[in-house]
Order: sequence, then structure tokens, then C-alpha cells
Amino acid sequence: MKNYRILATILVLAAFTGCNKQKLPYDLAGVEKGVVINIHKPAGSGAAMSTDKSDVFSVILDIPEQQGDWSMLKEAYLTAVYTHDGKKTSAAVTEGFREFPCTLQVRISDVCDKLGVSTLSVGDRIEFTPSYVLNSGTEVKGWTSLGGFNNTTFTGWKMADGSTFSYRISYTAFAPFVKAHFLGTGTLNDGYDTQVTVTEITELPDAKWIPAGVTSDKLIGLKVEGDIFFGGDVFKMWINTLDYTLIIPDQVICPGFTLAPYGTFDAYAVDCTGEIDTLKETINFYFDTSWGPGGFGAAEYQIFDIK
Repeated sequence: MKNYRILATILVLAAFTGCNKQKLPYDLAGVEKGVVINIHKPAGSGAAMSTDKSDVFSVILDIPEQQGDWSMLKEAYLTAVYTHDGKKTSAAVTEGFREFPCTLQVRISDVCDKLGVSTLSVGDRIEFTPSYVLNSGTEVKGWTSLGGFNNTTFTGWKMADGSTFSYRISYTAFAPFVKAHFLGTGTLNDGYDTQVTVTEITELPDAKWIPAGVTSDKLIGLKVEGDIFFGGDVFKMWINTLDYTLIIPDQVICPGFTLAPYGTFDAYAVDCTGEIDTLKETINFYFDTSWGPGGFGAAEYQIFDIK
């Protein structure tokens, strides 16, 4: 039985065993060289997929410069991994190719045909990962039902453009987004059913908080007001409609907060993240607070029943 390992791993293991004479858990002579292929989306691309299968996505593949000699590669192809109700199936969805870097145009309708999927439901996910065939005829799949995704240990490798290596990209079918359903008065699940008001704002966050490639027309600003932590709290967040994540910059949420005997301080929200649920129409976020000598702790919150 062949053991599939990437060339870089082989070299490290060979050097290690040469110095320490340590016995490997597999036959080194039976290890076969492979190739690392990076997959990513164009800058500013989202993760949302329509349930009507009408999307056409651009998928970019290249090979890290650390890879060195990949002349053993005969061809690569794209594998789609479909998840529905926790169950995964896969299929090859492109013809073989060998030129890198390359950009593929992938039609979700064609992908669904290859997967045998007639209908996409909200919550369904399609992930893409590169697979390849070596000159020896050996096929190395990017995903298998037994082993999961391949090349996960190379996550974090720096690419020539400064980005990091990725072994997969994904798209999820979201329910239609209706902005009006996220504006109004809602309930915060803070244990007290605190009522908060959510209004739209037109200002934008500082550029440093906006993900690369995301343009202003993809952002929807929200202002949340309510007696949550310090009394009269106000904080701002932006919905990134490309993937429905939330941009929540560090910000003052209550200026001049006074607590005896500590004094008066500005209270901050720090290290916050979140997302909206387009099906349940909720705003979900992780919040941490900081003021003077301490904070009121970090927790996950949800604003629901917005009317």
C-alpha cells in the first residue's frame, strides 16, 4: 500500500532519520512524492451561494514557491465536496489541467449535475479542493470519505503575494437577505431580555477594518443602542453581504462610565466578531468589554425577534 506524503515532508523526515536513526512508522521507500496546490478566491469574493444554482464562481489555483520541482505532476482537477444535513459526497467537476496559476470558472449548476444534486437547500455547502494525477499514474484526491481533506498541515505557508496556503474554499447556501428584517427593536439574549434598537447608518468603518477586496457597496452599517452593559450603550457594526459576517471595530460604547470607587472611564468594546443568520434573521456576535481597571467579561450574544 502506498503512503502519500508531500515532497517537503519527505525531505524533513529523511534528514531526521539520517541523524537519529529513528525507525519510521512506515516504509520510507514506499513513500511517494506529491504536489501541493493552493486554492483561493479572487479578492473581495464572498461565501454566499444561491439555492437556485445560478452562481458562477471564479476559482484560482497556484503552486507555492516552496514546492520546488513539480515535474512529477501529470494533471490536476477540481473536486467538489457537497454537505447536506451533515452528510458529505464528492465528485470531480473539471477536466484535467497543468498550467499554473490558473483561474477556473465554475458553474454551480454543472457542479450539482456532477454531484447528482437536484435541489440546493438553505444550509447546504459546496467546498472545492484540488486533486491531481502524477506521471506515475497515481491519483491523489483532495478529499476522501475516510481521510477527509488532504494537505491540511500546509495551512499557513506563505505564498508569493503574502497570502497563506489554502487547501479548500467553500460556499454556503444562505436564505435571502432582507435588510429591513434586521432593523427595528429586538431582544438581546443577555438573561434579562434587554430591548435594543437597531438602525441603519451610512458611515463606513475605518479602512483597516474592511477585509481586502470588499467594497463599500457590500457593507451595511448598523447602530445598536440599549442598556446592555454600562447603561446607554451605543455600538456600531457592519454586515459584509459577501458572506454575512459582521465587522465590529474596537470602539467606545459608553463614554464617561463611572463606577465607585474606581472613577470615571470610557467603556470599550474590543476583539468583537459576529455574523447574521439570514434564515432565523438574527444578529449573532461575540462581545468583550474593557473599561479602566477591568471589564464586564466576554460572551456571545444574539439579537432576535427584530421588528
